[in-house]
Amino acid sequence: MKAKVTYLLSFLLAFGIISTSCESQARREQQARALYEQGVQLRSQRLSEEATGCFLEALSLMDNAETHNVQLRANIKDNLGAMYNKHQMFEDALKMHREAVDDFKQIHDSVGMMTAWRNCGRAAKSLGWFAQTKQFYDNAFQIATLLNNKEMIADLYLEIGRDYYMEIGDYEKAIEFVQNAINGGMEGNDLDIANMTLGILYYYIDENDNAKPYLEKALQSDRAGVRMSVYQTLYGIALNKENLELAMEYEQLFLENMALAEKEHNNENIQRIKSESELTAQKNELETMHRTKSLKLYLIIAVVLLGSLTILLIVRKRVTDNKIKSLEKELQMRDKVMLSSSVFTTAKNLGEHLTADALNFDLSDADWDDFISMTDLVYDGFSEKLLAKFPKLTRNDVRICCLTKNGFSNQVISVLLETQLESYYKRKMRIKQTKMELADDNRTFEEIISEI
Repeated sequence: MKAKVTYLLSFLLAFGIISTSCESQARREQQARALYEQGVQLRSQRLSEEATGCFLEALSLMDNAETHNVQLRANIKDNLGAMYNKHQMFEDALKMHREAVDDFKQIHDSVGMMTAWRNCGRAAKSLGWFAQTKQFYDNAFQIATLLNNKEMIADLYLEIGRDYYMEIGDYEKAIEFVQNAINGGMEGNDLDIANMTLGILYYYIDENDNAKPYLEKALQSDRAGVRMSVYQTLYGIALNKENLELAMEYEQLFLENMALAEKEHNNENIQRIKSESELTAQKNELETMHRTKSLKLYLIIAVVLLGSLTILLIVRKRVTDNKIKSLEKELQMRDKVMLSSSVFTTAKNLGEHLTADALNFDLSDADWDDFISMTDLVYDGFSEKLLAKFPKLTRNDVRICCLTKNGFSNQVISVLLETQLESYYKRKMRIKQTKMELADDNRTFEEIISEI
């Protein structure tokens, strides 16, 4: 009898422990789902920092619960990857999306796999890994075709054209894919972006008459960032035709929309916290070096402007006073456009006043693309010459070269790229030795860039 009682008590204790454990795991999964749904809602409100926190906590709960809810875990990882991508943590983003693909594959969720593969393509594009970008997008495209998902097919036509063929310089193929996207029934903001991209592509191949209709359609967008890019391209077209009056008009519209885009951008800006010790250690040195760099830069600009005006006076003696004034205004306008770049002004602010407010920046891929385009305008196609000479450079390498070309210090560039100064020196050395293959060149990295 005593043995039976002991056995019964042991059974009840084990049952209680198992029940409590199951209840605890179920509760963790329930909390994880609530956090995931809250993260999705915050993401739709463009509160990406708060959304990231929810997704991270939800994923931690899922790992601790040892749950078999693969669908929920895959959705959390795919959304978390999107937030990492927005925070420019591209390698972490790609890792999350790849894990999401594996989870969706495990439960045979074709729609989830399709979306995750597309997100892998976006992260790979941000890393400058264009071969992988194309492969990931192709995987998503195959699934979309099997599912006859026309909306996704159109989206992928646009992204493959813009993120792959346009990036590798195959503009004809890019035009074909973006045109397929438009023909696929795109509408709303996606259609505006497609029209803008197609207009820019025609501008790149010097078919301005074909570019203008698409650019004009893109101007109907309610997003200031899209309109800003369109006016920038129209400015380039007018400048190439030496229509300075029209170029100035487009430049003014560009600046107005840039201000609106900056306002939109600030509404979804992610607060970035920097260590006080790092700020204290670098502040005085950065301010001193920036003042020296700025003085040198202004002196160089003054010499270039003076030299240009002198040459114009010698070669074009018969040019009227009005023509000379127009040319001077064109030079001033180019300088003004450079100063209107979000990347340029952020770097300039970091050099002048390294404060918490100055470090509260969030630069998108579009901001970097605009900065590279403006650098090309001022320095006569600098990035194209750079890639023609050093084709192994990635998109992020080009950003560093453009920052260097604009005269920013190593400290400012390291802060802008959110990396330690020592890590940036190593990265710069790898670019010179490995990407540029100039290990035996005695020139500094800055000297190499300045001569391009």
